[in-house]
Amino acid sequence: MIWHLVAVFISGLVLGAFAFLFRKLSRNLLPKWVIPVAAGIGMLGYLAYYNYTWFDFRVGQLPQKATVLTTERTSNFFQPWSYVIPAINYFEFIDGEFKTYQQDSERLVQYIRYEFYHDYIDRLDNKFFLLNCTQAEQLELDDAGQPIPPYKTEPVDRGSALFKKLCQ
Repeated sequence: MIWHLVAVFISGLVLGAFAFLFRKLSRNLLPKWVIPVAAGIGMLGYLAYYNYTWFDFRVGQLPQKATVLTTERTSNFFQPWSYVIPAINYFEFIDGEFKTYQQDSERLVQYIRYEFYHDYIDRLDNKFFLLNCTQAEQLELDDAGQPIPPYKTEPVDRGSALFKKLCQ
């Protein structure tokens, strides 16, 4: 977080310095307000760049066997460019490590689903699940591997990336 703040200030300083240089090269024909406007554009430009490259950067840090399940694009008031083209600021993935069981002629897969949020500080949450490949439904588990009450199963689409990865 601190390095992004430093990068914002440096980009603003660099573009402000270029505007100052162009103002001096034009023998002060350019107005003075060009310098802070250029600095602001530099800062906002870096923030937009980081916002749009965050997803690719984080996916590049995932393990080789990881599979991205879903992504979500949302707009933010403090990022006005996101109203034009929203950036990906949430995604779910599985890391490719899972346990497969056979019980009562049904194939069960225990896995961890990770959720990555792009907030003011990046946040990573994880949830444990037990997927029944035969009936295409899943149940959320706690950290000890026990079902969380109420014991409610969720249907899983057989064509989803999750089902294809874990049940093929």
